[in-house]
Amino acid sequence: METFLPITYLNDFVFCPYSIYLHQVFDNSNEVLYSASPQQTGKSAHTIIDSEKQKEKAQIIKGAYVISNRLGIYGKIDTFYVAKQKLVESKFQIKTLYKGYYYQLWAQYFALTEMGYVVSELCFYSIRDKKTFPVSIPGQKELEELRNHIRKIARFDFEQEMNVNSAKCQHCIYASLCDKTNIDHVYA
Repeated sequence: METFLPITYLNDFVFCPYSIYLHQVFDNSNEVLYSASPQQTGKSAHTIIDSEKQKEKAQIIKGAYVISNRLGIYGKIDTFYVAKQKLVESKFQIKTLYKGYYYQLWAQYFALTEMGYVVSELCFYSIRDKKTFPVSIPGQKELEELRNHIRKIARFDFEQEMNVNSAKCQHCIYASLCDKTNIDHVYA
């Protein structure tokens, strides 16, 4: 049986590999017990995106699942404008475009194209300040980079020694639950 990775792991792993493990441990718990206000705000913004039904007339697909057998990933897209062939990944507020964001968008792009959709435009959208950040269509180089990142996640040993980044740990919703650090998150 093949194991598919959630697309969200691509960004989470860049932030902190151990956060994926902790997310799985607490997956069946009430999210309010461990989530911080930025995560709750982001989830609320995504709930609005996910709850909107596919708009047939305008040919807009929102919150739909995509899958790539070739990459072994699955997840949801935020918004795909079919007629414009434009894929949009929304974040509540974008101050910096992190590499993990690109991995998520590239994975969504490759999944959509594998599923038969034509995608000719990609961008990030910052909901809070209504800014759009255009992204180039990934090529072979980006595909290989993404594949290597997926392999790294799939082969990661969560029991190995972790490099703790206190700046990241302070902003991690799992900091108070983490056995790799004694730093509380700033939202505690």
